[in-house]
Amino acid sequence: MKKQIQVMKTKLMAPRFKEDSIRRAKLTKKMKAFSDYPLTLVHSSAGYGKSTALALYVSDEQVPCCWYSISAADDDMIPFLTYIVSAIRTVIPNFGAELSEYMEQMDPYLREDTLDALCSLFINDVVAVDEEIILILDDYHQVEHSYNVNSWMEKLIEHIPDNFHVIVSSRSRPRWNSLSKMKVSDQLLEITKEDLVLTKDEIELFLCDYYGIDLNEEQLETVFNITEGWVIALGMIAQQLNENTDFEAFSHISIQTLDHLFHYLAREVFEQQPPMVQQFLEQTSVFDEMDKEICESVLGMANSEGMLQQISDHNLFVQKIGEQQYRYHALFKEFLEEQLKKNQPRSYTMLHESCARFYEKRQQFELALAHYQKIQSIQASAALLHEYGPTMLKSGKLESLYERLTTIPEQVKDEFYTLWLLQGEVLRYRSLYNEAEVCYDRAIVEADKRRNPFVKSKSLEGKAKIYLDTIQPENAERLLNQAMEFLENSDYHSEEDRGMLYRLLAENLINLGQGSKAEKWMNQAQSVMNHQVDVQLEARLYLRTGRLDRARNILLATKNKEAMKVHLPQSHRETDLLLALIEAFIGNGAESKSLAQEGIQNGIEIESPYVEACGWIRMGHAIQLLDQYDASLAIKCYETALEMMEAIQVERGKAEPLMGLCLLYGRKGEYERAIEAGNAALQETDRVKDLWLSSFITLSLGIAAAYHRNINQALSYLEKAEKMFTLCNDSFGQMLSYLWLTYCSYLQDNDQLYERNLTSLLRQVEQGNYEFIFQRKTVFGPRDLHMLAPMLIEAGKKSTPSTYVSKLLQDMELTHLKSHPGYTLRIDTLGPFKVWLGDREVEEKDWQRGKAKELLQLFTTRPFHLFPKEEIFHKLWPEQDEKNAARDFKVALNALNKVLEPKRKARETPFFVIRDGTSYGLNHHAGIELDSIQFEEWINRGLAEQKGEMVSPFLEKGLQLYKGDYLRDRRYEDWCLNERERLQVLFLRASEKLAQNSVRIEDYDKAIYWCETILEKDRTWEEAYRLLMFCYYRKNNRPFAMKWYQKCCKILEDELGVTPLEPTRQMYEMILAD
Repeated sequence: MKKQIQVMKTKLMAPRFKEDSIRRAKLTKKMKAFSDYPLTLVHSSAGYGKSTALALYVSDEQVPCCWYSISAADDDMIPFLTYIVSAIRTVIPNFGAELSEYMEQMDPYLREDTLDALCSLFINDVVAVDEEIILILDDYHQVEHSYNVNSWMEKLIEHIPDNFHVIVSSRSRPRWNSLSKMKVSDQLLEITKEDLVLTKDEIELFLCDYYGIDLNEEQLETVFNITEGWVIALGMIAQQLNENTDFEAFSHISIQTLDHLFHYLAREVFEQQPPMVQQFLEQTSVFDEMDKEICESVLGMANSEGMLQQISDHNLFVQKIGEQQYRYHALFKEFLEEQLKKNQPRSYTMLHESCARFYEKRQQFELALAHYQKIQSIQASAALLHEYGPTMLKSGKLESLYERLTTIPEQVKDEFYTLWLLQGEVLRYRSLYNEAEVCYDRAIVEADKRRNPFVKSKSLEGKAKIYLDTIQPENAERLLNQAMEFLENSDYHSEEDRGMLYRLLAENLINLGQGSKAEKWMNQAQSVMNHQVDVQLEARLYLRTGRLDRARNILLATKNKEAMKVHLPQSHRETDLLLALIEAFIGNGAESKSLAQEGIQNGIEIESPYVEACGWIRMGHAIQLLDQYDASLAIKCYETALEMMEAIQVERGKAEPLMGLCLLYGRKGEYERAIEAGNAALQETDRVKDLWLSSFITLSLGIAAAYHRNINQALSYLEKAEKMFTLCNDSFGQMLSYLWLTYCSYLQDNDQLYERNLTSLLRQVEQGNYEFIFQRKTVFGPRDLHMLAPMLIEAGKKSTPSTYVSKLLQDMELTHLKSHPGYTLRIDTLGPFKVWLGDREVEEKDWQRGKAKELLQLFTTRPFHLFPKEEIFHKLWPEQDEKNAARDFKVALNALNKVLEPKRKARETPFFVIRDGTSYGLNHHAGIELDSIQFEEWINRGLAEQKGEMVSPFLEKGLQLYKGDYLRDRRYEDWCLNERERLQVLFLRASEKLAQNSVRIEDYDKAIYWCETILEKDRTWEEAYRLLMFCYYRKNNRPFAMKWYQKCCKILEDELGVTPLEPTRQMYEMILAD
């Protein structure tokens, strides 16, 4: 934060009230319950006495409350939170030291993770306090339009500590998502207009005791009907009746709405004042807050203190907010300002101009701009934005700045031509690149006319940033060179301006694939900028030269600090987006997906469709690595990104999603679509001379050709990719090229080429620490890691295999194998029975014999257990004699081996099905993936987990695998019945535990879903009924809770002939008694 917020102490004081202010027993009783609720909402339209009622409560109850009167200028997170901390410090002096230090180091442009950090620090500071804290936020409607303020408040309310009580007073009810849940669980107290209006008896007390006005019952009824108990209207009526006792004249006025009533009464009260007071009221109506200083400076009044005290004493709807500070009631201010504008337009304009100049002198530019805008002083607004606009831009106030810029006509912007530059910057941050370029061009033209090389340089730099944001290095290079030329000719530039251009030149060289040159410019930039490091630039340099570990470590360190140092939108350079790409490169699919999701969310929040589109691209990469997702979801991610790039007209942005589609279609066996996508991607990167991404696209085309077994074409692409990566000095890309070159030359039986490529591959893997390519699924590695097994086993057969090859074989658990089919066998038994050989699903026509499939299904009932031949005969051929059963078994076994290993050579030992004597089964060392085993492992972890927050993730991962009952097409076979029932009970136990955990965290809808799922499987699972009853009871739906009990009774009686257990009956009685 560049400048510390100056706290106005009067905003931390409860407003003064008249000693004769009316106290209402019913309202006071309700307010005494503030400390029983974490959140209280006091909401009604203006004039119902919300602030006065709260001030009376603070005074009368002598409760140590922290008060904060919010103003319109507090609609940014930093001032809002600074005032909250300052308010609490009026009661707890040392509160929030760590939070304040944190805010002082922040840039004001906030993201979601920054808000999370601010909320966590605040809550931790509250928890550290041993006493109760009551915070009153008055006039919250002043900031309810602020996304950041509302988001922070929602986070706070969701995790509010037990010792913290927030009272929010506002003209409207906040739209926080958690309010309904809090209301149901009795954690929210609401005071509404109905609580604040005066009853007929209270009106009589108000008029009689405080104003000495006696009305008969009929007159009192008239007043009540006209005002409907509206406090501000009653005060005005009291003023009028004191001046004019003719009640009949008042009682015959025709008032259609309360708004009309207010304006009628305000005019009556105003016209009864002496001319001098009327003039003072109108003139001061342009002030948001009044004190001696502003009255003397703007109005030239020497005796303003006395006049302010006089109108306060006469109850002219002025509120004292400090020792010498005042403000009008909002409705009365609005009325007075309308009067002034209508009756004295010249005076109205002059007063706002004077106010603007008053605030300009005090460096309060946004308040000054507000006054200029009220009188539509375009020239003055433009001049002030010319001076103050860059500060707003750096502070991240893009929306506020853009709104003000759009009110300035084009001809005025031509005069104050830096406004075109500012508008271009805002539009670029919003990914509106075509519109931004138009603004930069207008700035260049006007700077040329006025011979201002500095502004021209900055505008050219802005245009270059468009092409840096969208990675179009050839276009950016020309503009950066021009910007540098004009900067050198400028007398106004600083070393920082020069250093920023050096950084941009370095970044562009990275995009051109010239890493060595980029590093020199980066070092030069650091030397002129006091060795400040641009971590994003440094990380991208390491990423594009294959130093993935260094890039990842820098970015992770940056991500941890980013909550304290947040920048304006960074396009594709966003930390989350870069990390998501690196995690996908190294095979951490779950981490990559999470980071991509953060990138998408960030793009939405900062209104940058380009950032959001990049997030969708990285999400597509991550989805390809995760088995639980179908390929169609990754396709949808890439297509979403393509549509967004089309919408913002960034053709270059289509290259990476097209590359992703090339890889995906290649692995799916859709070769023509893969080549089409790859060529389209290559066209975009070749056009803008992005050699690095062109290298990866060429690699992707080679991978697609390799999957299609078009080996010669694959070798051509891969050799070209290797040369391109060498030019980029990217060791990671070189390693990937050698990986696929080795694979293709092995398939081609080209021993010489295989040996050469293998040597290069192993050298690159060892030097770059790229062993993960053999251990995890990565974006550019094989989808099935066992594809690499045959070529590595072959390498290990040398008379003197290298130590490194031996290490790799050991890590992949291949040391004991003499051969491998080159793919993973995956079997799905939960739901539809499916078998995959690597990426290829075995189709029904491949099973030439039904008994071959049934034999494999039998083996899965006891995975990796060997079945004696006689047991197999008994289970699969129970009605045949041993000789015929042996014959049919031999035929089925041969058919099964042929399905699982279609390319196995004659007389070669089968790999997936093994034999030991006369026993047969699945090979434990073959790396077979069986969904029933994975299901059981995840469920057992979840059931045994002691940490509550980890229970649900483990159980959900397991339950995702349960797509139906075990071997459901063999439901009538006895040999799989026990396994089916065992796994079903495991499913029911897991669902019950997940439902219980959901109830614990009050996620009742999720609990209901799992309970209903349980009952679909087993209608007599009594705990599911109990949980359903409790969930609907907590959701305030007693009738549904009762229905589930009645259904439970009926089902248990019909199915088992029993009544519900005691805990179920107790639950029913509790609901009945409530």
